[in-house]
Amino acid sequence: MKTKILKSKVVVDMSNEEYDTMFKYIEKLRSMLNTWHETNDLWLSDVQNLHSLKWELVEMLDAEWNPNTYKYVKRGTK
Repeated sequence: MKTKILKSKVVVDMSNEEYDTMFKYIEKLRSMLNTWHETNDLWLSDVQNLHSLKWELVEMLDAEWNPNTYKYVKRGTK
């Protein structure tokens, strides 16, 4: 995945495989939310899926961790 930050827009360029992976995460999120709503509980596999999704989004958006604010920010933002 590549993120191009232009003046008027941001372009995320990804392969077909990466695009398919995002759809797998959509389904995993749907499943997790259904379980959570029905049982008021999260399974450890759900926590791992959330962790994986977070890293995929960080990579896709080309985010970087800011240790001063304790959050992810746009690359180049301080």
